[in-house]
Amino acid sequence: MPTNQTAPKSGGQPLDRTAKLSWGEKIGFGLGDAGFNFYWAIIGSYLVFFYTDVFGISAAAAATMVTLTKIIDAITDPIMGGIADRTQTRWGKFRPYLIWGALPMMGAGILTMSTPDLSDTGKLIWAYATYCLLMLCYTILNMPYNSLSAVLTADTRERSSLNSTRFFFAYFSSIIVGAATPELAEYFGDGDRYSAKGWQMTMVIYSVIASCLFLVTFLSTKERVQPPANQEKANPLSDLKDLFICRPWLMLFVLALVFMVTMTLRGSSAAYYFRYFVERPDLLGNYIGLQMAGLMVGALIASTFTRFIDKRKLMMLLMCVVAALSVVFTFIPKPSHLGVVDTLYTDAKVLDADNLLGIEHRDGDVYQWLRHDKIFWIIKKRVPLEETGPILQLDKSKPAVISVIVTRADGTTKDSADLPKEIVWMFALNILISIALGFKPPITWAMYADVADYNEWKNGRRATGMTFAATTFSQKLGSAGGSALMLSVLAAMGYQAGQMQAGASLNSIVYMQTLIPGIFALFTAASLIFYNLSDAKVEMIQRELKDRQAKSESA
Repeated sequence: MPTNQTAPKSGGQPLDRTAKLSWGEKIGFGLGDAGFNFYWAIIGSYLVFFYTDVFGISAAAAATMVTLTKIIDAITDPIMGGIADRTQTRWGKFRPYLIWGALPMMGAGILTMSTPDLSDTGKLIWAYATYCLLMLCYTILNMPYNSLSAVLTADTRERSSLNSTRFFFAYFSSIIVGAATPELAEYFGDGDRYSAKGWQMTMVIYSVIASCLFLVTFLSTKERVQPPANQEKANPLSDLKDLFICRPWLMLFVLALVFMVTMTLRGSSAAYYFRYFVERPDLLGNYIGLQMAGLMVGALIASTFTRFIDKRKLMMLLMCVVAALSVVFTFIPKPSHLGVVDTLYTDAKVLDADNLLGIEHRDGDVYQWLRHDKIFWIIKKRVPLEETGPILQLDKSKPAVISVIVTRADGTTKDSADLPKEIVWMFALNILISIALGFKPPITWAMYADVADYNEWKNGRRATGMTFAATTFSQKLGSAGGSALMLSVLAAMGYQAGQMQAGASLNSIVYMQTLIPGIFALFTAASLIFYNLSDAKVEMIQRELKDRQAKSESA
């Protein structure tokens, strides 16, 4: 096997490639991914909805646009990987990009969420241009950041802990984005959740916060694991060739591709599911926020489980659990009654209390109508209205979320805002599925770093950037495939934005939130059957690489 070269020195001392990381460095690194998710969470959960229901692009046109732009974007990943692997600065290979790319990323994000008054063709051109620019800037920042996780330390358990910390913060910021985006868009849109200004201002806030977090990561981390000397002179195509003959990486490539289809379908279809099937769009922020909370819990406890179970076996088990729960989710029926009505989404001119409550009127019933004034996410204040009869005349000029409480002759009360059991089951299964899915990112990102070590051990070349870039290439293809699949199905089934769906259109929305992600989760588990880089083998590789480094330093 080729020998490793002398490790770089800090203050005259070699940097320890298997160093134990301080919590300050782990947290600093994790805050960087929190920054990225101020962009990625809004892209994954709301961008498709923004294009069809805010900007006014047809589902079919949006499907083509998202697919083509993400394929173009994915191609840039290996190019950026080769560039980053050959970057030499006093700050390292990967860290500088966190400050070089922050401001361009901010500008691209704001432009993407801007809606100039254009013709249909003009809107589509604007969407193509701004989304391509956004994803190019994302690649320039995110690909080096991903690679950074492999060069902070080579200790496999430290990597698992590092990535658990990273994804804890990633999902924490995703909770904020998932829960706050509808509220912020409505606030800045002067009460209109579909206001273009509201979405643009929301992205302004997110991008400023993200840029500050990228700076924190740059200042708090140190690159320790370095490639063999003179590797920068190698042809980047050689690095790429190493990957495509590397069985463990090929299996992770397939896993990332299929997994991202699963995540994209679940995230992107949620807005449609709650607007058209559940008919409770007011619950979307709660649903997405708790989904992210479940992912965060899974990421946080992943490193504990990997101490006792091989990463590959654990991932296979969890994906089977996701598949089983998704099948159960498919059979949850439409809620028996709405209970709460968001007047922005209904054509009704009056509300009938008995329909909202799911009961029949009795003599002596006394009704109290209430308006839900939103504070943040699940925190709301209910304000009593003057109307106390069974019918409420709607004022369409003032959109509001409305519920009703009935007090019966025997003194018992019933609140229409109490969630129907069907919605309770939806939320419960969503949380359980999300916890299981939350294990995947920290585990597999540690596995990608293992593959970089494996290639260094086998070929004498450490193409860290190319390894992660080619992996994000597959993730973006999967994300594009998921978005294109959803939009294409909606278009084929006759989806019309803003109109209540029925028949095949409504069924397709339900399946894309439930059954289809479960099927793709099974494919994810199946791909891991062929992954042959066990934890025990990785530890053996690390011992040999450290021995090579020690011999090189003593020579």
